[in-house]
Amino acid sequence: MENNLPIFRGSSRIWAFALFTIACLASTGVSHADPFEEARTHFNDREFEKAAALFEKASSSSSPSAGVFFELGRTYSELDNEPRAALNFRRALLLDPRFAPARAALQKSLTELGINQPQPDWKLAIVSRIPMDPLAIAATCAFWLAAFLFLASAFSQRKRLKLIAAFLVWIIAGGLFAVVWLCDPRIAARDAAMVLTNGGTSVLASPADQSEKIASLPQGTVITILSQRGRWFYASLPSGAKGWVLTEGIVPLIPTS
Repeated sequence: MENNLPIFRGSSRIWAFALFTIACLASTGVSHADPFEEARTHFNDREFEKAAALFEKASSSSSPSAGVFFELGRTYSELDNEPRAALNFRRALLLDPRFAPARAALQKSLTELGINQPQPDWKLAIVSRIPMDPLAIAATCAFWLAAFLFLASAFSQRKRLKLIAAFLVWIIAGGLFAVVWLCDPRIAARDAAMVLTNGGTSVLASPADQSEKIASLPQGTVITILSQRGRWFYASLPSGAKGWVLTEGIVPLIPTS
């Protein structure tokens, strides 16, 4: 009995330390709640500034969802910051083009900003009905199936038939890839940015402060960045015109990591 006592006491200390560690980890998990759920709590309590900070934290995670950007947009609307609201509604729609509440909220924000929403086109009609990620997966599978059929034709007595099948499947894969490339808003908006400068920004003929002014863009306007020279962006405007704008206050639609 005496020989086993030190071992028993040592085991007790180990178990006590283990239980203490588990308790500390559990208390840590309780004290650091999920930022998204905590933000929703603040939003429901009408503590919009606190909610915005937590939604921003959730949106900067490795894989933010359309719902996070939508809730962040709603919060900025409550704070009367419609440019920021429109930015986040657009980001929600980039991740989920079929997110009807985000589209309706974006339309409302743009109306308050005095910006006309572009007319729906065939691309929007497609992405509103067909999710792009499964379509891209289907295109990839079709491509590799065509490659398999092409290789299999070299060892088959029906070589011509398999080559025809491979060619047809390749056409299907190419068509699917083309639809994804043309319609996926995450690809179309890869160079898009929004004007968030207070009072909007001026479009100049050349990258110089004293250059001729071409146009004025209000907050919330989306432009396409073509190139950059120092503190200037060369951009395409919604009207189709091109000019130079200062980089300050120009925020990309797709968040940078």
